[in-house]
Amino acid sequence: MPPATGSVPIKMNMHKRITEIETEDDYRDALNRFIELCESQKTDEDLQELLLLTDLMEKYERANCGGS
Repeated sequence: MPPATGSVPIKMNMHKRITEIETEDDYRDALNRFIELCESQKTDEDLQELLLLTDLMEKYERANCGGS
């Protein structure tokens, strides 16, 4: 059913919390979520998610991106 005239669509937070990064696709998803969080106002939960994503991405990079 189409929205009623004059109604404002509600933006729902439909992302899946990332808890593991195993593939390049997982890494891209994490990076996109990281950017999304950086561009918005943050709740305490968002800040915790940012810290988790940073740790997960660094771990993936150390294991898969060469260098030291």
